[in-house]
Amino acid sequence: MAHLPIRLVVLAAMLVLTTLARAGDTELVRYDVAFRMQGADLAAVEVRATAHVDRNGVIDFTVPFWQATDVRALVGSLDTSTPGRWRLRGQRGSEVSFAWRSQPAAPMRTMPWDAWQTLLVRPDAVAASTNVLLAAPEGPESRPVDVHWSAPEGWRVSTSLAQGMQTAARLRGGTFLAAREGRTSTRHVGAATVTVTALDGTRDVERIADTLAHAVADVVPPPARHDYTVNVVDFDGKSPGRSMTTSPLGGTVYLTPGVPDDAWLPWLLAAATLPGQAPGDPATAWYTEGFATYRTVSELFAKGYLPPVAFAQMIDQAATGYGNSPFRRAPQGQVEASFAASRDMRELPANRGLLFAVLLDARIRTATGGTKTLLDALARIGSPANPGAALVDAVAAIGAGDIAPLYRRYIVEGQLLQLPRDALGPCFTVGTVADWSGWQVQHVFAKPSCEFRSTAAASP
Repeated sequence: MAHLPIRLVVLAAMLVLTTLARAGDTELVRYDVAFRMQGADLAAVEVRATAHVDRNGVIDFTVPFWQATDVRALVGSLDTSTPGRWRLRGQRGSEVSFAWRSQPAAPMRTMPWDAWQTLLVRPDAVAASTNVLLAAPEGPESRPVDVHWSAPEGWRVSTSLAQGMQTAARLRGGTFLAAREGRTSTRHVGAATVTVTALDGTRDVERIADTLAHAVADVVPPPARHDYTVNVVDFDGKSPGRSMTTSPLGGTVYLTPGVPDDAWLPWLLAAATLPGQAPGDPATAWYTEGFATYRTVSELFAKGYLPPVAFAQMIDQAATGYGNSPFRRAPQGQVEASFAASRDMRELPANRGLLFAVLLDARIRTATGGTKTLLDALARIGSPANPGAALVDAVAAIGAGDIAPLYRRYIVEGQLLQLPRDALGPCFTVGTVADWSGWQVQHVFAKPSCEFRSTAAASP
């Protein structure tokens, strides 16, 4: 039951979205979340979405979760025949709406295998990632949405969503929990807020909040800090099990007894310290997402927040996503042309960029005799309009030579990027696995001999 579909690198699926908007992509979508009660108990959750259709009379939504029931059009017509998509039609420019319900509430205490993609509905609580709670409109992250809910009187709500106006980015990467009872701890790190809520179990929310806040204070410069919300739900079980999703907005964690903190907390640390969400540009996503992720996890590892195994798993996730991608050899021009139409293509730049960062870091260490790293080069760059040129100049400026040929080969031309076995240094090894057809995927492993000293949590 150790299903762990974490989205840090391939958060690209949630974070990196096109800025190429169709007509109608910038019009408001309103969501109303209703809690249907039977006395004091929750019976089901119902969501209504209202929007204006585009000039073609169509608006598409991503299906939020497979158990959605009673999916129906309220105004207009609804097509549910395409897997993963709900298509709402109406007269051009007209207002349309539709609604759906969760499965009936059940007193569930055993973790389902698909918890991460399930809307958990119990008589005393509801929990989900925001992309599971709400059907997001297809299109850019910058699209405005207006979200409203009214929880039962006396219930606690812990969510990365805001009541009212926000962008579609918050629908695809965050967390939502409403419960009759729960334990919450909040920490302020400058202008940012870290909130941890636990449902059931005996999780130490104070310690978890301290650890997250300490990492944010230590790793993230003040202008880049952002709010982070974590909801932890404990289940019964004789064997350890975990299922979770993370993003820079928030995380939803499902656990059974016996799961050690090192198996899940590092993922939250990395997500909380990643840059906040912003609409992605397919021309620069390899840098803004891939390099940002590498910089964050490298700093967390160097400062003792990530054990070697967790660091290896995060790099391995990028290597696996990249190696299995049908577009792994796509040149940058193809990435930009197909970015809006393909989820696989939207995931590629972040993975490719992170692996390119690993490759460059190894190159810089070798060229400078270990005196410089990629982080030294990135410190010279900031937020460049042309990250490729800026990166080439920055690496040359720290005495690590000309990386322009590498940039052209792996980013511009999209040639297959394979890491050297020792690319991550003496504590890690990179292995390559080939299937019967010769398709190769690389994996990253931490060596058991590597020592790890955890950074002690303290109030920031």
